[in-house]
Amino acid sequence: MPISDIYTAHFTPTIATTSATAAGSLISPATKRAWVVGVRVKILQTTAASGNNVLFQLARPQNTPNASSLSTVADAHDFSAPASLSSIASTWTTPPTVSTAAGGILAEYNLPQVAGAMWEEFPPSGYEWQVPAIANNSANSGVHVFITQNVSTSTTYAIDLIFSE
Repeated sequence: MPISDIYTAHFTPTIATTSATAAGSLISPATKRAWVVGVRVKILQTTAASGNNVLFQLARPQNTPNASSLSTVADAHDFSAPASLSSIASTWTTPPTVSTAAGGILAEYNLPQVAGAMWEEFPPSGYEWQVPAIANNSANSGVHVFITQNVSTSTTYAIDLIFSE
């Protein structure tokens, strides 16, 4: 698939729980698909003791989420690119939950819960993660990043979803 315009959606959540928590969403409009072509996760600040871990998951939702902060503000990699048609969200009135369906989890990364730990992945061409052309408030809407800590210590993250339209 030829890649067209590339954008980066940035999220910087602070999480202090051990349950799977939505950290950021990428939602395509009903008229256009997006493709996640890369993901970066980094632990910025934590006081967690050595030996603790964080699970990052890129997944579809199990429920029908409702974003309360939809925005089309994503950084275009080409300054002449048009504004993104896809929306990003970091707050929800109904947050997404991790899919338990087959194929619902697209990627997982397990990192030590220490400041500076990071992971990035850029799948080979043709293996990008599809963001369905389904508007917000629909089942299976969007692709979401979830964070599950194994210790409930307040931790701040930097997450980038790189996507094409």
